[in-house]
Amino acid sequence: MYQDPKRIRTKATVYLDQYEADVITALANYLGVPKAEVMRQMLMKEARDALGIDPAALDTSVDAHAG
Repeated sequence: MYQDPKRIRTKATVYLDQYEADVITALANYLGVPKAEVMRQMLMKEARDALGIDPAALDTSVDAHAG
Protein backbone atom coordinates (compact mmCIF):
# COMPACT_ATOMS: atom_id res chain seq x y z
CA MET A 1 0.00 0.00 0.00
CA TYR A 2 2.79 2.45 0.90
CA GLN A 3 6.08 2.68 -0.98
CA ASP A 4 8.00 2.88 2.30
CA PRO A 5 6.06 1.83 5.41
CA LYS A 6 8.65 3.54 7.62
CA ARG A 7 7.51 6.92 6.19
CA ILE A 8 4.08 6.60 7.81
CA ARG A 9 3.88 9.28 10.50
CA THR A 10 3.07 8.39 14.06
CA LYS A 11 1.60 10.57 16.76
CA ALA A 12 3.74 12.16 19.46
CA THR A 13 2.49 14.22 22.37
CA VAL A 14 4.23 17.44 23.35
CA TYR A 15 3.10 19.40 26.38
CA LEU A 16 3.43 23.18 26.02
CA ASP A 17 2.47 25.98 28.33
CA GLN A 18 0.19 28.70 27.01
CA TYR A 19 3.06 31.01 25.99
CA GLU A 20 4.80 28.27 24.01
CA ALA A 21 1.55 27.18 22.37
CA ASP A 22 0.81 30.78 21.40
CA VAL A 23 4.21 31.10 19.70
CA ILE A 24 3.61 27.93 17.68
CA THR A 25 0.08 29.03 16.76
CA ALA A 26 1.27 32.50 15.72
CA LEU A 27 4.05 31.06 13.55
CA ALA A 28 1.69 28.54 11.94
CA ASN A 29 -0.81 31.31 11.20
CA TYR A 30 1.93 33.55 9.80
CA LEU A 31 3.26 30.79 7.54
CA GLY A 32 -0.19 29.50 6.65
CA VAL A 33 0.63 25.90 7.56
CA PRO A 34 -0.65 23.51 10.23
CA LYS A 35 0.87 23.66 13.70
CA ALA A 36 2.05 20.06 13.36
CA GLU A 37 4.09 20.98 10.30
CA VAL A 38 5.71 23.92 12.11
CA MET A 39 6.62 21.72 15.06
CA ARG A 40 7.89 18.86 12.85
CA GLN A 41 10.11 21.25 10.88
CA MET A 42 11.49 22.79 14.09
CA LEU A 43 12.09 19.39 15.66
CA MET A 44 13.92 18.03 12.60
CA LYS A 45 16.07 21.18 12.30
CA GLU A 46 17.14 20.87 15.94
CA ALA A 47 17.85 17.16 15.49
CA ARG A 48 20.00 17.83 12.39
CA ASP A 49 21.86 20.61 14.22
CA ALA A 50 22.46 18.42 17.27
CA LEU A 51 23.74 15.57 15.10
CA GLY A 52 25.83 17.86 12.87
CA ILE A 53 23.94 16.90 9.71
CA ASP A 54 24.12 19.44 6.88
CA PRO A 55 20.73 19.44 5.10
CA ALA A 56 22.39 20.75 1.93
CA ALA A 57 24.47 17.56 1.80
CA LEU A 58 21.35 15.39 1.84
CA ASP A 59 20.29 14.49 -1.68
CA THR A 60 17.11 12.46 -1.72
CA SER A 61 16.46 12.66 -5.45
CA VAL A 62 15.93 9.47 -7.42
CA ASP A 63 18.66 10.48 -9.90
CA ALA A 64 21.30 10.53 -7.16
CA HIS A 65 20.56 6.89 -6.32
CA ALA A 66 20.24 5.67 -9.89
CA GLY A 67 23.74 5.28 -10.99
